Amino acid sequence: MNDKNIIFHVEGGIGKNIMATAVAAAIKKKYPERDIITIGSWPAIWFNNPNVERFYQLGNTPYIFEDYIRDKDTLIMKQEPYHHHGYINKKVHCIQAWCELLGVDYNSEKPEIYLTHSESEQARMQFGSSDKPIFLIQTNGGAMGPDRAPMSWVRDAPLPTVLKMIEPFFEQYNPVQIRTEHQPGFENMPWISSPNVRELIALIKWSSKRLFIDSFAQHAAMALDKKSTVLWPMDNVKALGYEHFHDNIVSNVTLKKTHLIDSYLGDLDISGQPHMCPFKDDNIFDVEKVVKSLKRQKDTKFPKSLMNLAPPPQQQGCGPGQPCPPQGMPPQGMPQQGFGAQPQGIPMPQQAQPALQPDVLPAT
Repeated sequence: MNDKNIIFHVEGGIGKNIMATAVAAAIKKKYPERDIITIGSWPAIWFNNPNVERFYQLGNTPYIFEDYIRDKDTLIMKQEPYHHHGYINKKVHCIQAWCELLGVDYNSEKPEIYLTHSESEQARMQFGSSDKPIFLIQTNGGAMGPDRAPMSWVRDAPLPTVLKMIEPFFEQYNPVQIRTEHQPGFENMPWISSPNVRELIALIKWSSKRLFIDSFAQHAAMALDKKSTVLWPMDNVKALGYEHFHDNIVSNVTLKKTHLIDSYLGDLDISGQPHMCPFKDDNIFDVEKVVKSLKRQKDTKFPKSLMNLAPPPQQQGCGPGQPCPPQGMPPQGMPQQGFGAQPQGIPMPQQAQPALQPDVLPAT
């Protein structure tokens, strides 16, 4: 065990952990002789990362002090990039702000995700069995539960407007939405959600069209070199987007000071307080501009593979008295869970245009 270590503490969700992989790469460049021990909430993001020796989940860190700190030459790196002055004022990207706080040089490091061949092949088989190329859509982000608001107008895209953007592609592509059961969705449109985030990330690799918001999918797409169209209700591109990679489309809404009454450490709360919403209606994006952006994306070509096996048979989910599927397998048998519930790929609805579910809440 190396006596020279770095404890890199990462707080936050999936997207922030993906950004943190770029910071870890910068740390390793400055301290190549030290082992990086990362502590955070999403171990799956760090699997196979060559810059990190070990990863511990927050709240489950046995013997960290004894193994890596006591009487050892260990650096503790724990800083909150969201409190960086440049980040708050949208002058520098979160990754750069993080590096500056840690005293590490930033040389345009980008997020990194290392998928295994098996993970990639499983996703290829899922999407490769579809009768049309896959169009992945993420309209909502964050951890949404039954006791939380279904939308954050700060970063979520209004579904009625998104529907206008994706309608021109229904004949040639199969749209699939990334969301949880508590987030608003399109009726009769397949959607995917998995407790294994690496499955979702692998599916991004094999998608042909991508329309995302500022959530984990746009960060994962950056890590996988999958250019995407990203919608920004509020202009946070400089701080959280990838200006020279994704096609970032900002809404036509201008914030006024009257909307910022409860702002603190930033102009807006990411949760999107309803009384601060500046939108008059759902028409906040130039739909034609988004459609043109999507048309510029090139379809993903599926290579021939030795693993031309049928997708795994349908299994039951983790209900009462039912065994859970093994780690790495989609939670099959769950209603509307897209690829996981369909042994032959992702069938599309019969109707040409999916309608909005009754529980969809438009922006106020």
